[in-house]
Amino acid sequence: MISQWQLYILLLPAFFMLILFHYVPMYGVTIAFKDLGIGEDMLGGTWVGFKHFERLFKSPNFPVILGNTLKITLTEIILTTPLAIFFALMVHNSSSRRIRKISQTLSYMPHLLATVVVVTIIELVCRPEVGLINIVIEKLGMEPVDILGDEKAFLPLYLISDIWQHLGSNAVVYIAALSAVDTQLVEAATLDGANKMQRMWHVDIPTIMPTFIMLTIMKFGQVLNVGYEKVLLLQNDLNIGASEIISTYVYKQGIVSAQYSYSAAVSLFNNLVGVILVIIVNKLAKKFADMSLF
Repeated sequence: MISQWQLYILLLPAFFMLILFHYVPMYGVTIAFKDLGIGEDMLGGTWVGFKHFERLFKSPNFPVILGNTLKITLTEIILTTPLAIFFALMVHNSSSRRIRKISQTLSYMPHLLATVVVVTIIELVCRPEVGLINIVIEKLGMEPVDILGDEKAFLPLYLISDIWQHLGSNAVVYIAALSAVDTQLVEAATLDGANKMQRMWHVDIPTIMPTFIMLTIMKFGQVLNVGYEKVLLLQNDLNIGASEIISTYVYKQGIVSAQYSYSAAVSLFNNLVGVILVIIVNKLAKKFADMSLF
């Protein structure tokens, strides 16, 4: 080891950057246990213990915000994962190379759009006065509806737009995993008389099962971390009862209201739940599927 000291010197800048940007900021977690005012740094503030956590759990908005977050994330996991797997299986088993390329390209393109652009498209389609949906409704002789202001319509609207935007990108990992399917197994199944659906079920799906389990474990780690950009842009006074989630709540409390300690406590609670869920889901996967992330 000493004879290779030059390599360790080359490693030092990366090591210091890791400490500086990843471990030193972890001290900022203490903000959640302090009363930090405007103009004070992380080292300042008065220690108040679990005051901000008690405020969070006693808040009448907490059950609603937590429920909205879980409703969106769990529904998203339940819907998007099977759709991504199904799409990957269809692409992988397509007999036409050209269709495979076109379908992958078209499905991945919406992922490249900025969230603001996606929300703008949603508003143009759903706008009460001149939106495409309401134009069709008026042509059918019915009254236009305010889809963007309807709490019941928020979740379907969010999920449909999310599936459209991220179906291709979610399927890319499974398509890559399917490239590792043993061709000898496929040939043997074909010789045994298995049709395409049977080969998918008995050959393709077992091949991508480890990938599915790993991605599912990681998704449960982010179960409370719904991307706030789209939610915040779609949010208004009429649908806030269904669109207020932990991410937007942290943004409003921390950035808008300058309640840094309280927002840090909410964010810390969010991260702790994610860590606990990862450990639980990982143990369940190890017990029932003999596969785990760690």
